[in-house]
Amino acid sequence: MVVMEKCCCCRVRTACLIFGGFALFGSLIQVSNDAKDIYHNITMSRQDQDLNLWELYDLSNMDGLNMGTTKDEIRNFLMIAFYFSIADLFLSIAIIVAASFLIYGVLKENSNYLVPTMIVWPLDLFVRIIFVLIHSINLGFLHPISLALNIILCCGVVFDIFIWLCVYSHWQQLKTEDQSDIQNKSENAVSTV
Repeated sequence: MVVMEKCCCCRVRTACLIFGGFALFGSLIQVSNDAKDIYHNITMSRQDQDLNLWELYDLSNMDGLNMGTTKDEIRNFLMIAFYFSIADLFLSIAIIVAASFLIYGVLKENSNYLVPTMIVWPLDLFVRIIFVLIHSINLGFLHPISLALNIILCCGVVFDIFIWLCVYSHWQQLKTEDQSDIQNKSENAVSTV
């Protein structure tokens, strides 16, 4: 596979540190947001759920907007949003761990610590694609709500691919350095004998 030497205007090592820092910071915030959303949905009374449903229904069918959304579609959308919060909570925790390993591995120049990142980011990509499909099936691909969410999720997919390529490239660089160090040590050992 092709190994990138530079990412935009910096080396992939620097890009990995930047992406790891942003991912760590963003995931910490996302864990807090997801936990609040889950707690709010679990503790919400049936009456509050119905009120929330009617508010969204009225908003989506206002004069000028008139998205043609039914109450069942909104109910399904709210249920999907709740399940997405649960999946996102677990993914955010996994990203916190992977980003921490990424930063540590880059700083210590140890390729083994980059492996969790190369596993978690494709998992995040997979979950985003699944939710694009679910939103498209529930509301229709060209529905304004679905379209906005799908654009955001697809941008995340592009970023996931780009981050994974940077991490993979740096992992390859570290692996190559490790192999050349091992080869140099064995040649030095043979020459001293």
